[in-house]
Amino acid sequence: MYFNRKKGAIFSPEDEKLLPFYNLLEKYQKSLDGSQIYADMVEVYESLETDLKEEKANEPTIRAV
Repeated sequence: MYFNRKKGAIFSPEDEKLLPFYNLLEKYQKSLDGSQIYADMVEVYESLETDLKEEKANEPTIRAV
């Protein structure tokens, strides 16, 4: 899933922890897009998405013996 904004698409998160944040961005996109606060929120969202991907990639795998 994704939605478009003036500066490109915003994709739904791979980690469901960010789904409420994504839904908030989508809900207020029409009224806030183009404002500095919305740009800042998108930047935070994308930064969190990147951090969670890196965290997941660095998780140690547990093996059953």
